[in-house]
Amino acid sequence: MGTEARLAVVTDDRGAGHAALVRAVEDLKDTEKALSRFWRHSDLSRLNSSGKALAGERLLTAVETAIDAYEWSNRLLDPRVIAPLERFGYRDGVPDHDVGDIEATGSLSPVDMRGWVGPGGTLSLPDGVRLDLAGVGKALGIGWAAACLAGHAGLLVDVGGDVVALGVDERGEPWRVLAMHEEPVGEFSGSSLAVATSTTRKRSWRAGGEEAHHIIDSRTGAPARGDLQYATVAAPTILEADLAAKLLVLEGKAAFERFGERHRAVVTDRRGKTEVLA
Repeated sequence: MGTEARLAVVTDDRGAGHAALVRAVEDLKDTEKALSRFWRHSDLSRLNSSGKALAGERLLTAVETAIDAYEWSNRLLDPRVIAPLERFGYRDGVPDHDVGDIEATGSLSPVDMRGWVGPGGTLSLPDGVRLDLAGVGKALGIGWAAACLAGHAGLLVDVGGDVVALGVDERGEPWRVLAMHEEPVGEFSGSSLAVATSTTRKRSWRAGGEEAHHIIDSRTGAPARGDLQYATVAAPTILEADLAAKLLVLEGKAAFERFGERHRAVVTDRRGKTEVLA
């Protein structure tokens, strides 16, 4: 998934625990093989290249989930952001230099994505449309890997700082997950945690002397220019946490009104002020 992963299982049965970890690692690899846009042989890359696919379960689930997120967010969480990302220099990886002045292409036009999914798992994209399923795919992958570790006293799946932690830790205590905004700014604890962070500070570079990053605002076709640099969200599921964190970065603290009572958030703005939302 282009980032580091840490997996742990708490169990009295070392053999079963090891086997579960092996399954979870393989499951994460299967998710990357299906959903990575950087691996040219992935299911997603083949779909983006041809525009059509008889989708496997992971790709179909990710596309349908991305469509759900697009509609839920009033089109802010748009999976069609590859073109703007590439326009701003993010192609095979984060640029290591200033890519120069870039003119945004403008807002992405509203579209009914439901028609992309046909019977029997067929997917058909309109001409010129390519999908980036990174956030949705990562969250789904974490959830699928966690399912491989279920049935033990505790489990942890941490992929790039997005975490599912269930049961108890190695000391038999509820898990504790830090909110890291360059430094620790908060902590979530419990026996059922799903925590995700979105930030403009990582996967960032310069474009014409200005900050650019990988979170594209579909209203402008350019990297988001909101007031929040970091948003860490704890939610009932890792998918909900991931979507909520991205929406906070895109829309600001007002986005928190969309979320349910079981959402909690820690945000840090561009001036370095941190606030807890609950």
